[in-house]
Amino acid sequence: MLPSRISIRRPFETPEDIFSSSLGGIFTDDLQNQHGDDPTTIIIYRSLRFGDLEFRTADVNGEEQRRKFAHYLWNAGILMAELEEKAWKVEGETVLELGAGVGLAGIVSALSGAEEVTITDYPAPPIIETITANVSQNVPPEPRSKISIHGHMWGELNTEFAIANAHRYTRILSADCLWMTWEHDNLAQSMLHFLSESSEARIYCIAGFHTGRARMAPFFEETVPESGLEIEDIIEMNADGERREWKKERDGGTENIGERKKWLVVARLKRRISS
Repeated sequence: MLPSRISIRRPFETPEDIFSSSLGGIFTDDLQNQHGDDPTTIIIYRSLRFGDLEFRTADVNGEEQRRKFAHYLWNAGILMAELEEKAWKVEGETVLELGAGVGLAGIVSALSGAEEVTITDYPAPPIIETITANVSQNVPPEPRSKISIHGHMWGELNTEFAIANAHRYTRILSADCLWMTWEHDNLAQSMLHFLSESSEARIYCIAGFHTGRARMAPFFEETVPESGLEIEDIIEMNADGERREWKKERDGGTENIGERKKWLVVARLKRRISS
């Protein structure tokens, strides 16, 4: 189960803290899908390949920064790291992480032997500084030299960073970036802009259903086919690794929130080849 890969260490842990951090294991019908929020705590991701990795979340300022929800580690990010370790090839690839949050997926890419890793998120100093600190904490000097960290707002493609890195990346990672429906077009524009023109280049996209299936379905059903991308494969996977087919709607749109929190959509996208 994805939450079992995570533990929380607090500087002054009370019995209430210990109880609250274990609720996901006690009440399995209400799966915990977010971890962190307090910059004084340490989130520990228990990697099967790399041992314990330690992360802090950003001490964000103001409503605009908090609305990005980069001050959490979400289950989609955990599953992204798990798939990178087990199935999705990043070794030897040039990797870009969009909407990185704490930077887990990008860090695992570097540890897994990626040739180059660029980690990006909303260009707010607390978010970028926290990612930088997490990289320093978890990545040894040699692979760390292959990592760069940048602020990037999706769809802003006229910046120095965007211009210099157009079509650079053979792997793009996107974990829990689909809940803002008004950003779908901008996200797809960034994906297409940065994606290598190689026929082997891929986008790995994972998102949880906790904010509602109706928020994310338009990205796959409308935005992707209209943007110059296409879906190579797409499934739904729950926190225990069970799989089922992707559906843009379940239960007539009345999907139970406790049940849908257990599931994530997992997709591989690629550049659409014009016929």
